[in-house]
Formats: sequence, structure tokens, C-alpha cells
Amino acid sequence: MVNNILTIDLEDWKHIHYLNSCDNVPEKIEYNTGLILDLLETYDTKATFFTVGEIVENYPELIDKIVRKGHEIGFHTFHHTPLWNHEKGKFRDEIKLFKKLMLEKFQLNVYGFRAPLFSLNEKTSWAIDVLQEENFLYDSSIFPIRNLLYGVPNAPVFPYRINSSNITKNNPSGIIELPLLTYKILGVNLPVAGGIYIRFLPLYFIVKAIEKINSLGYPAVIYIHPREVDPSPPKLNLPFHKKKMFTFNTKKTLKKLDKLLDKFSLGTAMDYVKGANI
Repeated sequence: MVNNILTIDLEDWKHIHYLNSCDNVPEKIEYNTGLILDLLETYDTKATFFTVGEIVENYPELIDKIVRKGHEIGFHTFHHTPLWNHEKGKFRDEIKLFKKLMLEKFQLNVYGFRAPLFSLNEKTSWAIDVLQEENFLYDSSIFPIRNLLYGVPNAPVFPYRINSSNITKNNPSGIIELPLLTYKILGVNLPVAGGIYIRFLPLYFIVKAIEKINSLGYPAVIYIHPREVDPSPPKLNLPFHKKKMFTFNTKKTLKKLDKLLDKFSLGTAMDYVKGANI
């Protein structure tokens, strides 16, 4: 049986990029993350929590709870800033601060990264150099799809080694890349991995996609946000279609995740990386 990879992008409702900083959105990160942690404990499953740095600062008890339950912590920038709004020096400073916090508060090293909005592409590939220089072992920011906002459609759909000079070709000198789950139909990669897709897609299609990549010997990389299991999402100051994008089916996401946990073997990114032969 292939061990798949379950990742949680640890951010709150306020981190939705369409919202303004002045929008009054309730902070529900502790409650919603608690729902996920309880479900994972039921299945004795560990996950990787790609964590926004300010959550470590503002909710140390939540991070302590995640760590004590044996889950992995990865980095998700300090303020949920997409790489296309970042610059190299600032990104490096954020990494150093995040690592310092994790080491001082929780005696943990951090080895994995995911870019907000999957914002790693040809123009932001400089981030891979920084990750390598700061001793990261893997990245999980590549979504091999074509999307108006993000995506690298010609990237591999299975784990490979990534280098800043060419992010779509395996490079033995690079760090490990863990692309998000897709399913190819008529030559086009469709997004399946999680987030909005796990809420909108029928369960049987997600299962089929996982089974397909597992049949090739590769893990499926799945992700959700704590806000996506919120049983009572807040009112968002957004146009109707964008509001629906973030609130549709949040009451059913936990049940879908429950069924996936029951059917498949899931674990942390580092569980895979430690044994990967790429």
C-alpha cells in the first residue's frame, strides 16, 4: 500500500487574499483546527501542518498541541504572502525568524515549505535557492495545472527533485518537490488535491485520482485549510461568487476527509521524504 501525504495549510479566515486587512473576520483557527486534530487522532494519522508564522506567535498553545500529537510543522511564510509579492532577502529573514521560534518554543527543526497560493513558478523560482541555502529538505508548492492565478502545467505530477534553474525537470542537485494531486482527462491535468477542489468535487472522483497515482507507485499529496471544516463559516465581505468559493460545502469537508482517512493510508510529508529514493 502506498503511503499518501496529508497536509494542512494552517491559516485562518483572515488570510483569504481577497479580503482587506480592515475586514472584521472572526478568528476561528483554534476551533477549526481542533476538529481536524480530533479526526486525525481517531485514525491515529499524522499530518504536516504548513504554518503561517504569525499563528505561531499568536497561538503558541495551538502549535504546542499540534506538536505534542506528533504532527509535523512546515513553513507557509510569516504573513501568508505569495512569493510574487515577496523578495529574496525578506523571504530569508522570515525563514530564519520562523525557525528560531520553532526551535526556541518547541525544540523543533523545520524542513518543509509550501508557498501561499501555490505561488512558486518560473518567475519566483529564486525561492528554491533560498530554501536550499536554509537547509530545507523539500517543497510542496507546485500545482501541475493551468489556472488563472497559479499553476505549472508542464511540471511532473509525481515527486521529483527541483532546482531554481528549471522547475519542471528532475535535477539531482535539487530539493524534493511534492506536487499536489491532479487527475489527467483528455490530456489536461485537473486539480483534485484539496481545498476548494475537495469541497466541490464528488468523493468518488477524489478516490479515483488517489487510486490512479497510487497505482503508479506514487503518493497523493492532499491539502485542506482549517476554515474548510468550519460548520458555521463567517460572513465575508466579498462578492457572492467569491464568497461561495470559500464557504461552499464547509459543513461536509470533515466527512469527506473522514472517508479518505478510512480508505487510504495517509501520513506526513517527512514520512515520505525520509524514505524517498529520487
